[in-house]
Amino acid sequence: LPGQAPRPTVQIVDLRPALRRWRRAALAAGALAAGLALFIAVERFAPAPETTQYLAVVNRGGELPALVVRVDPRAGTVQVRSLAAEAPRDRSLELWVVPASGAPRSLGLVHKAAGTRLPLPAGDRALLDGASLAVTLEPPGGSPSGSPTGPAVYSGRLVREEAR
Repeated sequence: LPGQAPRPTVQIVDLRPALRRWRRAALAAGALAAGLALFIAVERFAPAPETTQYLAVVNRGGELPALVVRVDPRAGTVQVRSLAAEAPRDRSLELWVVPASGAPRSLGLVHKAAGTRLPLPAGDRALLDGASLAVTLEPPGGSPSGSPTGPAVYSGRLVREEAR
């Protein structure tokens, strides 16, 4: 009809699907928060892994230490810090682990550089308790036989160092 204002149309919007999406999102966020809280609680109260390391000060006896050696069986590394170790030009210094019983086993060559990092073979990790270290003078490149061939110029006892 002319002269009459148009009637507003009414739109009805169904909000139930949106409500379901919000509920699902809230449940997912709650589950994620619960999982994160559980993860943090387990990490915090779980026993710390054993971090036993061994330390040796290697010298000639009474003199300035030649080497400081730290052995980390868990990481499988031997860190050697040379303080006053010296070798003739035509010789190499070789580091040996000397178990309480059994033959010495080579850990590698010691370099004059600030620090030497050597791998610790898995089989040698069980030999560390009660063992000592020795450094011998060997031909360039190390012992050709796999056993010490030169004189032991430095030695020291491995001391167990437990930290948590």
